[in-house]
Amino acid sequence: MMFLTKKEWKNLARKLRFSPRRRYYVITAIALAVLFVLVYCSITSSYYCFDTGVEWKVTKFCQRQGLSGSMCPEFCSRSGVFWDLRCPHPSLEIHHPNRFQVKRQDTPLTVIQAVPNENYEKLFWVDSYYHKEHYPSEIEYENIVKRYISNKYNLEVPYEKIRTLMRLTHKENIPMFHHSMRDSWNLIQNHEFVMAVMFNENDLFPYVEGNCAEMFASEKLNAVEFDENRSYFGSHITLDRWRYHIKMAVLILDYMDELDQHGIQMCHVDLSRFGINNNRLKYDDLRFVFTDYTINRKISSGSYCARDEHCNFMHCKSECNVEKNRCESTVMNNNVQIVCDKIFLGSKRYPGILITQKTPDRLHMLLERCANPTQDRDVSRSRPLGTSEELRKQLYNELTSIYEKLALINAS
Repeated sequence: MMFLTKKEWKNLARKLRFSPRRRYYVITAIALAVLFVLVYCSITSSYYCFDTGVEWKVTKFCQRQGLSGSMCPEFCSRSGVFWDLRCPHPSLEIHHPNRFQVKRQDTPLTVIQAVPNENYEKLFWVDSYYHKEHYPSEIEYENIVKRYISNKYNLEVPYEKIRTLMRLTHKENIPMFHHSMRDSWNLIQNHEFVMAVMFNENDLFPYVEGNCAEMFASEKLNAVEFDENRSYFGSHITLDRWRYHIKMAVLILDYMDELDQHGIQMCHVDLSRFGINNNRLKYDDLRFVFTDYTINRKISSGSYCARDEHCNFMHCKSECNVEKNRCESTVMNNNVQIVCDKIFLGSKRYPGILITQKTPDRLHMLLERCANPTQDRDVSRSRPLGTSEELRKQLYNELTSIYEKLALINAS
């Protein structure tokens, strides 16, 4: 092992000593490098969205080889059919790093990229000798898709629906067909895509317009506008705006009733994600909207818990088996309880859309009971923390009665 002498240490230090000018150049270079890294991380961040980042993502996507899908020729061309790429507006309460909006000529659309997650299942297998990818036949793939949807969502896939889900192209070109199958499999494993397509006929969610590889476009809803700051609902609302709030609450209750009829549970409700197209209320963030089967299996997975809150998923509540310290119960509240709590009633800091200085005492009492059902008559028979159908009807009738009275005042 060699050691430097004192004289050699001094010579080395002398070589490393920078002049003031050299120090200035080095510090400037380091500062610029750090600034570049920070700007790059901000643009490509999964927590923030920048319009330049959206354009960069699409440009990089369109440079890939073997893209397939009905939307590709226009989406990746320079013809200008697709333009005005930008971050979602209004912004999402919980950021979605793979979602943006675009215009197809003059029609606004929402685009989502189906990025594989940690639960991604591969479609093909690679043999150890030739290192070649082996894909299923079209018939085999169709059966794989049916089993996947049945196992995950407990839904049967009709014959006419399977084609809409699979979206296979280039069947005459084997390599391109396999590309198409791989892109299709990415879409099938995307929860938002499956929910939108499977319930398309029910008109509950935005309609899927088309896809390019794993990117799919759906109709952009005209957002339900609540232009007041929610902190000031109580003191800054006109009769017209109050009537609008009542109308939207009635539409939301109708929508919740439809979801219940189709066995769909919302586990996060964001007021800004409700929208209306062709006089039809829909909800456009499907990341936390599940079939009852899917969310019940997720929430009762047997994971460790010490208290009930550990078994909750977003706004969906469950309970902990404290003897086993395991989450074994299914969802215990329901859609009506969630919207009463998060949208209609709100909190002291952020009052709900039905909490204003014009709110009648009877309506306020019904909202409190709906958001926090404790009496036997208020509790759902199937869900111990959910709102009963009887209470939902009372609230619905009260809202329609108020709306009719306000309409008479407005007409006089």
